[in-house]
Amino acid sequence: MKFRQILLTVLSALWAFPLFAQSPIHINFEANAVGQFPAGWVSRGGNNAVEVYSVQAEGEKKFLHADAKDTSISIGYERKWALDEFPALHWQWRAVLFPVGTNERERHGDDSVLGLYVVFGHRPFIKTIKYIWSDTLPVGASFNSPFSKEAKMIVVRSGQALTGTWVTEKRDVLADYRLLFGEGEKTPVAAGIGILTDSDNTHSHAIGGYADIQILP
Repeated sequence: MKFRQILLTVLSALWAFPLFAQSPIHINFEANAVGQFPAGWVSRGGNNAVEVYSVQAEGEKKFLHADAKDTSISIGYERKWALDEFPALHWQWRAVLFPVGTNERERHGDDSVLGLYVVFGHRPFIKTIKYIWSDTLPVGASFNSPFSKEAKMIVVRSGQALTGTWVTEKRDVLADYRLLFGEGEKTPVAAGIGILTDSDNTHSHAIGGYADIQILP
């Protein structure tokens, strides 16, 4: 059930009203009330999503807090953009508590303290690239999700040395797309961003945070 729960339907409620980016996209949580589910994000997890994801603040910084105990609920933010115009993806994230016994290559261990997706296509023809902070797999590893060959995973950060520290990541999504899916689609279009902190396969607990997501030329 995991891949079907992870973004196959998260963005479907919004795809009927496509919004193509004409300028860089900046997704932050500054306008959201602390303790609330973030505005503009959707989930097929129903009310359960609000138990996992909430906006929190530390000093001047607001961010999306994720606290997943033996559960897997993803949320999505719909916004279409052409990768040839806006290939760069920047974001910040922070690992707080890692799920125990993970190995994202295997179904029984496919949990991550932090996961950020780029979604392509529309139902039933959805592709995803998932950038993860893995506890065990090496940085640079890329592979199919154990639940679907259309869901590609890239380890961007590994290990617990930076636990509790905000880290900025930068990816060339167009280069990643061509590497993982080939050159067949010359001008791929992204449909949105997804987030998943999960711990259901390891029956453990994961806590992390996300902030300052940007899509740039």
